[in-house]
Amino acid sequence: MATRLAAEQRALGDEVSVSASCTAADCRLSDVVFVHSMWTPPVLCACHAALRAGTPLVRVPHGCLNPAALRYSAWKKALVSPIERHYMRRAASVLVTTETEKTAVERWVRGAQRVEVVGMGIDDLLTPDIPDFPDIPDFPDHPDIPDFPDIPDLPPKRTDDGPKTFLFVGRLHPLKGLDMLLAALPTGAFLRVIAPDVDGAWARYERLARRLGVADRVTFLGVKTGAEKIRELRAADALVLPTHSENFGFAVAEALVVGTPAITTKGAPWEGLEAHGCGWWTDVNAASLRAALADCASRSRDELAAMGARGRAWMLSDFTWRACAERVQGAMKGVIR
Repeated sequence: MATRLAAEQRALGDEVSVSASCTAADCRLSDVVFVHSMWTPPVLCACHAALRAGTPLVRVPHGCLNPAALRYSAWKKALVSPIERHYMRRAASVLVTTETEKTAVERWVRGAQRVEVVGMGIDDLLTPDIPDFPDIPDFPDHPDIPDFPDIPDLPPKRTDDGPKTFLFVGRLHPLKGLDMLLAALPTGAFLRVIAPDVDGAWARYERLARRLGVADRVTFLGVKTGAEKIRELRAADALVLPTHSENFGFAVAEALVVGTPAITTKGAPWEGLEAHGCGWWTDVNAASLRAALADCASRSRDELAAMGARGRAWMLSDFTWRACAERVQGAMKGVIR
């Protein structure tokens, strides 16, 4: 995120540099210092350097304070928490991606000066063949940041009344909830799974699918990237992210931006799915997920295509890196002296 956002900020006329570390001398040359992530020695050193230099510090925690993230290596984080709370409270601003993350930050910090939602950009999801962006010092003064292109060579959405096909995209980690999805899969519906096979995860979920009697309707596809992944997303009737905890949930954005509705849980910050009429946002349990899947499966493909079109319009309006950079600029008006 840091490099991609910085590129857009440069395109808007800001002078931005990206570094893995900084000193107080570096900070004195800047109007503001953004420190991404939490807990690690480089992060803590950068916070100390900014405050020592008297340069406004802006923290970007990237979901590090969400409840599920705090439970990971909890005892180590407990040791560092007093230091992190000190730096978070002295930060001029904390930038977060969602309202859910804002709530988590305010609850944990208990005294943050300003917590502002700036969102996330998903432009890169539609440009799978462009190279990775280089470090900011190598950019020209006005980099040519690609806008949303038309999606090439995508098949039209199906219009027949055949069985519905759902798509899961993500790691095969217990937090992602694939076991709950397998148990809730509607009768007659199919599931395609885009996920790497790490430490024998496929075999475990294949055994579960057999026990549940759905193995003949579940296909594990492995890793898909670029145009192949986009086509799978487009071909699905709905993307399903049955997560227990998620800071953002890129898979949902990936589906919406190609015109496919999404189903996810309240473990992910996608309440806008219902507000924009482009998906389902359920409680984190099998019964709620089963009801959402059944509702989706009962709808005509024309209706699902209309939901997907609304989701795509939402993504194009609110989830570009340019829009994110503009929100960051607005947030900095009250920070930069």
